[in-house]
Amino acid sequence: MLTNKDKKEILKKILETKEFKSSRNSKKLLSYLVESSINNVKLKEYTLAIDVFEKSSNFNSAEDSSVRVYVSNLRKKLDHYYASVGRNDKYKIEIPKGHYDLGFVSNIISKPKTTSPNWKWLSLILLPLLFLLLAYTLFNKFSLSSADMKISSEILSHKVWQNLDKKDFPKMLALGNDLFYLVNLGDDETITRKHEINTVGMFRHNKKTNPDIAISEITPYPFFPLINVSVLPKISISLLSDGKFQFKNSMEVNGNDLKENNVVFIGSFRNLHSMSFLLEDDIYEFGNYLNNTFLNIQEHDSIRVFKQSGEMDGEHVDFCLFRKIPGPNNNTIYMFISFFEPAMETAVNYLLNEKSLDELTNMMKKKYGEFPQYFDVLFKSSGFKRTAYTSNIEFIRKIDPDSLNIW
Repeated sequence: MLTNKDKKEILKKILETKEFKSSRNSKKLLSYLVESSINNVKLKEYTLAIDVFEKSSNFNSAEDSSVRVYVSNLRKKLDHYYASVGRNDKYKIEIPKGHYDLGFVSNIISKPKTTSPNWKWLSLILLPLLFLLLAYTLFNKFSLSSADMKISSEILSHKVWQNLDKKDFPKMLALGNDLFYLVNLGDDETITRKHEINTVGMFRHNKKTNPDIAISEITPYPFFPLINVSVLPKISISLLSDGKFQFKNSMEVNGNDLKENNVVFIGSFRNLHSMSFLLEDDIYEFGNYLNNTFLNIQEHDSIRVFKQSGEMDGEHVDFCLFRKIPGPNNNTIYMFISFFEPAMETAVNYLLNEKSLDELTNMMKKKYGEFPQYFDVLFKSSGFKRTAYTSNIEFIRKIDPDSLNIW
């Protein structure tokens, strides 16, 4: 059992890392949360605003979301720490979503028990993927004309994609996968999913706080939502057509992968998993839960709120964030992060089209005087029944590699 001295030693080790030393707010916040945990103090947003961030006594969380942004960024920093420097730590600090009281939990992942495969569920996953593989093979064999290859070559030479084929680094496709769970129901076993439990850490916390629940373990095989596979053929044919790339689902991606490859991530805000720290530059806060999907962007002194709305089977508004950022080893990381598939398809189609790339080039040059090497673009799509009828760019941002404090 952890003593208070053990907890302080865990905190001390984390605060001595380069990432926390350079972030005053995260360092101060984590120290306060650990001290409150040791003293069994229950925390509220208002308390943190006053005690940690020195807000005035008339602080209103409905008008000022900065505390939630700081806590969200702290979670990402901790995820990054345990995916890299602290991956072998015996215990880890967790701050469950929607809470400010942290906990100390085991950092040892037990191997899942060997279970008989549920062939009905496996067929629902494997058959669509086999179909996509077959479609890709047939398309590649019979449909790619020399004109198509020429267009693809010109697109790859654009500043958006020109780093992808750098010979110094192999390519990796990281596909976001959701967490599903095995549930024991007497002699039967079934599979389920909860929107509010979508990371390994959240799963462990739920098991710890609800020891009697029937959920036994995470499924030993990945589940890929439609948001990913709907654009996979186009990404594969346009960007990975030489076939020289490694594939991993997002739960498998580790620090070495992000260091040794040029990475293309396709997924949602909910299945970034250990890569969530790649959104950590103090301007983003996001949520992707049932009936609560949003992206907050801090711009200057204000916060812009982008909320997915409507139903996918009816009218809807969706968003996709595209990021091109430097990796830790002069490699490049590309990210398509959406809520659902309409905006994902909008972003992919836009960034793989010469005419729209020219449009983006003009926008960048008008705002920054150049097309930056690294940048963010937020796409908005509006449509009906998972089809985008209108789309536009809501936000662009040049990224200064020296100010991107994630490595």
